[in-house]
Amino acid sequence: MTRTLIIMLFAMLALPASANALERTPGDHLLGRSHLDPANVVRTGDAYDLNLPAGTTDGAEIKSVKQFSSGTVRAGLKVADAPSSITGFFLYAAPDYASEIDIELYNDPSGTVMFSTYAGGRQTHTVTQSLGFDPTAGYHDYAITWKAGQARFYADGALVRTFKTGAPTLPMNLYANAWYPAWLDGLAPPVGSASRFAYLSR
Repeated sequence: MTRTLIIMLFAMLALPASANALERTPGDHLLGRSHLDPANVVRTGDAYDLNLPAGTTDGAEIKSVKQFSSGTVRAGLKVADAPSSITGFFLYAAPDYASEIDIELYNDPSGTVMFSTYAGGRQTHTVTQSLGFDPTAGYHDYAITWKAGQARFYADGALVRTFKTGAPTLPMNLYANAWYPAWLDGLAPPVGSASRFAYLSR
């Protein structure tokens, strides 16, 4: 091993664990039945809790400062146990319907997930399916890979859905949120819960 390579490897090992973490900012707006409140975002190192407080339908959101045109984004996630809410892990850039790639998990034990894409002013794909596990019971790894109008979705390293066309190609921010959509019942939980992101990365 050359002296230069040894120095490079040492420099990489010496970097702090958060050196490659994405810079993120909390959301503060209305979405569906929810006020996405910055006070409901709790950060611990590179991990985030997106809280769904008891007795309300308020939620939480974080957003990357940078935008990305292609690549792979990943999340280690245990969703809240708060039926009639969802947790989103997705790419988006305004205006609505122009650029979006979604993983949206129901916050209940069913393992129901929606995969969707939007481009050029319309929804180009949406599929609802079961992942075959309880996402409230423990952490699972999720990923989106996209380029050249294609999008692939992964759960625990397994490819679970592919869209060969219709994915946006313009730059998008990476988001994560937990909220109550208007198209579900909007049941305020008697006990607070949180969708926990062990990591959110590109």
